[in-house]
Amino acid sequence: MSKILYLLNYVGKGGTEKYVLDLIQSVGPENCLFVYSEEGPGLDDFVYAKVKMFQVKMNGPFDLKAAKQIKQIVLTEQVDVVHAQFLRENYVAILAKIMGAKCKVFWTYHVDVPMGKGIRIINKIMTAFNTKVITVSRFMYQQLEKKGVSANKLKLIYNGVNGPAVSYPLNSLGEVPVISVIGRLREEKGQVFLLKSLAVLRGLNPGYKWECHIYGEGPQQAELVSLVNELNLKNFVHFKGFSSNKEKLYLSSDIVVIPSSNEALSYVGMEALSYSRVVVATNVGGLPEIIKNRETGLLVEYGDVEELANVLNSLLTDQELVQKLSKYGRIYFDQHFTLAKMIEETSGLYKQ
Repeated sequence: MSKILYLLNYVGKGGTEKYVLDLIQSVGPENCLFVYSEEGPGLDDFVYAKVKMFQVKMNGPFDLKAAKQIKQIVLTEQVDVVHAQFLRENYVAILAKIMGAKCKVFWTYHVDVPMGKGIRIINKIMTAFNTKVITVSRFMYQQLEKKGVSANKLKLIYNGVNGPAVSYPLNSLGEVPVISVIGRLREEKGQVFLLKSLAVLRGLNPGYKWECHIYGEGPQQAELVSLVNELNLKNFVHFKGFSSNKEKLYLSSDIVVIPSSNEALSYVGMEALSYSRVVVATNVGGLPEIIKNRETGLLVEYGDVEELANVLNSLLTDQELVQKLSKYGRIYFDQHFTLAKMIEETSGLYKQ
């Protein structure tokens, strides 16, 4: 069995850490190593996973000292595959390979970030040493091509999640429909956009009852609470904080809104489809690859307050549309976004 080293700079509690933990559990912790640079709130999850860990300080993408340490770990632990998660870690892993670490190096591109001309040129040189560069959406594939990575190095593998074994189709919305938004409370997640749209929704259908549940924590919380009061939405919007009970969260929701300004893909989108919830998402990044407009959910343009309000109003008043999106969303999830599919395709790459 190959031994795989997963390389990550900062250990938070986001989608990247979930991705790495899912792969470690599938490969088997006894066959894996986890190397990180900076401790963060997600480190305990890796301790709990019982994977062997090393801390290597990576002070930048060209940290030769870190590369030498990675090389030594690869040789001592007889590592076959190094799987890096961001550009810094990928460059350090490639330097370790150039220095003599006999291993394959993979890089998963999780977050779309701006890259200047210099980085694009360096990408072309450095990623020639990658076995493959995994992109989590077709959108990210196209972005990396623009950023200097050769198409013959790129491999699209959608992220996947463990959905419920049974489906929970919506025949109708609840008596008081619940509109949920899930994610860190920060600007790019679009909660301000959603709240402004909810204020318009109230005007479109003043007599209709509904609630909005905001799940998550983050730096924008005070601003969002203030905006709720300013928009006279206090009786409609409820801040639920962070929730680890995924099943309870989704089954208590009717409509899940993803109002982000930027998304590489979206774990929330995949999870919501797996629970047959109706999803409304912005037409950005990789979201249109999960949400096919009027087939698996509904798409709106980011920032168009009137459009989002009208789309939500149509769901509150169109039972047939709710049933259709609930049913076909789950079917599309089963075809494209299961954890088993992601694991099978990624493991297949390791073995090439």
